[in-house]
Amino acid sequence: MNKEEKKLTVGQIVSNAIFTIKYAAQYDKKLVLSVIALFCMVNVGRAIYDTYLLKRIIEMLSDDSGIKEILIFLAMAMVVIIAIEWCNQLIDHWAEAKVIKLCGRIQRDLIEKNSKMDLICYDNPEYYDMYISVAASSNEMIDKAVFVTANLIGGMLAMVAAAGVLVTISPIIAIFPVAGFVVNLLTRYKIESIHYTWYLESKKHLRRAEYSKRVFYQPEFAKECKMTNVREPLRKQFDEALDRAADAGRKYAPPMTWLSLVNWICVFTIFSFFCVPATLGYLALVLKSIALGDVAATNNAANYIRRNLDMANYCIIDLQQIGQFAERFRIILDYETVIEGHQGSVAISEDSTLELDHMSFRYPGTDHNTLDDISLTIKPGEKIAIVGENGAGKTTFVKLLMRLYDVTDGAITYGGHDIREYTTDEYRDSIGAVFQDYQIYAATLAENVMMRKTTPEDETIIKEALAKADFSKRLATLPDGIETVLTREFSEDGVNLSGGEAQKVAIARVFAGGNKKKIAILDEPSSALDPVSEYKLNENLIANAKDSTVIFISHRLSTTRMADRIYLFEHGKIKEQGTHDELMALNGEYRQMFDRQAKSYIV
Repeated sequence: MNKEEKKLTVGQIVSNAIFTIKYAAQYDKKLVLSVIALFCMVNVGRAIYDTYLLKRIIEMLSDDSGIKEILIFLAMAMVVIIAIEWCNQLIDHWAEAKVIKLCGRIQRDLIEKNSKMDLICYDNPEYYDMYISVAASSNEMIDKAVFVTANLIGGMLAMVAAAGVLVTISPIIAIFPVAGFVVNLLTRYKIESIHYTWYLESKKHLRRAEYSKRVFYQPEFAKECKMTNVREPLRKQFDEALDRAADAGRKYAPPMTWLSLVNWICVFTIFSFFCVPATLGYLALVLKSIALGDVAATNNAANYIRRNLDMANYCIIDLQQIGQFAERFRIILDYETVIEGHQGSVAISEDSTLELDHMSFRYPGTDHNTLDDISLTIKPGEKIAIVGENGAGKTTFVKLLMRLYDVTDGAITYGGHDIREYTTDEYRDSIGAVFQDYQIYAATLAENVMMRKTTPEDETIIKEALAKADFSKRLATLPDGIETVLTREFSEDGVNLSGGEAQKVAIARVFAGGNKKKIAILDEPSSALDPVSEYKLNENLIANAKDSTVIFISHRLSTTRMADRIYLFEHGKIKEQGTHDELMALNGEYRQMFDRQAKSYIV
């Protein structure tokens, strides 16, 4: 069972709920205490009004109290009602608005934690799914933790107040709401247990249905859905998933129905609507041991206790959900990074020589190396091409060079030191990179180039970087120049770039890094460009690299003739290495790849 589906003990649930409240309180203790106080005042106030005040009003009307005394008491009762309603409105509006900000702060913690999460966590489906689950439900769970806890505390105090009335008038009446609570607790526990099993069984089927449904409204799938018959197997998958989810419903719904019926008959019909009125009637009319005011107060007190006990049952169910959330939340907060935020023991070397010494890497949970026994040396200023078919291990190689992953065996050294000896951020500051799965953000063009908040002093750097990336002509057409907002995620006036244009913006990020970037790594940097644009861009990259090391990663070979050395990867190993001419003369795999692609490039 994965962490999301782990069943917790009562002790763990309580501990996790307390942890969640404490975590929320560290950001806004005043708000948490205020919500608890408001719930206490509302619940206790209603209990007092429904029992003592009502009893007193009936007594005053029965014993011929003066009209003035009655009006004064009614005015006092009205003040109590207004105060209760005022507190209730504060809960519904003021507190709810405040909790939104509190949830935002906790979301910020999750975002910050995610930014410091080692990249390898994204390759762990269990951990990543857990993070997504926590992030998606954090607002609801924090909101629920504060309000459920406050409601539970207020409800318990209200029951004490109502029980005080019962004890002074007729303690026997207390038996019925308590008996109802026990029956409700047992039946609700069984109902929720069945419901949870139903949820787990149906969830895997509904995920398949959700995927099939999502495909039909996401724009990236639209063209293929319209041009092919892929919608037919997707619809079949959707229907089959719904049928299996419905089968689970037919299996678990009947026992839940019968248990719910037993719950209603016992808790509400017998113990509430029959036993309490019958007993009160017997005491008042037969034994004549209680007065009319006592009947009203006792009936209300019994019903109030029943309602609050019933509410407590649902709060316990909510606390179980909060406990499950908090269990995952604590795992995420307690996760200790290995790579991100690492503080090194040596300063960054001025020597930018990269050396891989029998380096191997294996993804967690797999039984084979993705990269196996890689040894090579890249000297400062060298232009290196890493080539190979898809799946050869090229992108994993890049991630290891940038210390997004740590090697499994062997070592990567930079300037004579293992890169694990450096502070991670300082080491990465010496590297500029463009990934094959680069992103364009819903921000200005300038911010997309600099990848940070920009200043007026950055304008020259940004424009020069875009020019080197062959983006100047497109820049001239943009309505607000480098301040143009990209994508239409939040603005109707935003500009959507073509694939090639977006790739040029991504490549401009390397040029904007300036001379402080001693190594430029380009993972499939020109895959969206036509051969002419690709060749021109590669010339610019080489010309502007000057003394920097450039590492091209590609399965297209238009860049290789410009490289000082070429490494051909196959199945995670270096199969061939040398200059372009040497590898062509070798007449091996590289020669075959180059000949197949030759017609697509200008050489």
